Amino acid sequence: MVCMLSACPTGVREQLQEELGALASLMPRRPVPLPGREGAAVLACGFQVRYRVEPGEGLLRLTTLQPLGVVPPPAS
Repeated sequence: MVCMLSACPTGVREQLQEELGALASLMPRRPVPLPGREGAAVLACGFQVRYRVEPGEGLLRLTTLQPLGVVPPPAS
């Protein structure tokens, strides 16, 4: 993941970080997931993420980060 993110423009990395933060902030509003439960989301910045929820540790752990084709540049 680190190599892939290092190759992305700074604006894309920042947008990805914002969208992951927004995804994590939605978790408290959803029903409490079972530990180890996995999910997936497609983000507007052009990535698909898979994650595992670890509520006992307060974590949303990324398990996969995959670009979906060409990553669009950030909006100005």
